[in-house]
Amino acid sequence: MWLACLEHAGQIRDPSMFEQLHQTENGSVERLDLLQKLSGPSWRNSYGDEAFTDHYQTWNQTRFEMSSQRHIRSWDEEPERVTLAAVIPAWQSGMTKVVVIPCEGTYSRVIGQHALLVTAETRADNERYSEALELFH
Repeated sequence: MWLACLEHAGQIRDPSMFEQLHQTENGSVERLDLLQKLSGPSWRNSYGDEAFTDHYQTWNQTRFEMSSQRHIRSWDEEPERVTLAAVIPAWQSGMTKVVVIPCEGTYSRVIGQHALLVTAETRADNERYSEALELFH
């Protein structure tokens, strides 16, 4: 499941998929197929509702509370703005997407031809984020 999620996150979406979605009937097999392509692999589809235990609900609630209480940065404080000297060469080398995963520690990896995977901790540290962006050169 993890590898399938990574592969999906690293893909560039065809913008016409949204138009195709609007042209399908609610409840149709075609619409379900398009929605699954857009949203990617699902724990619920693979493992059923049993995967969503009380531990998951606690983790999910904690993540929601953390994201709703965090300091809202000004434009000048955004990691991509601060590390622009590293973002530009990565973008010129083909990076169009940064996928941030909510894990502790520092981890960075190129996924696909256009995406970089980093932990939230890496993105929050300008030096580490710059080093991660250099993986795309």
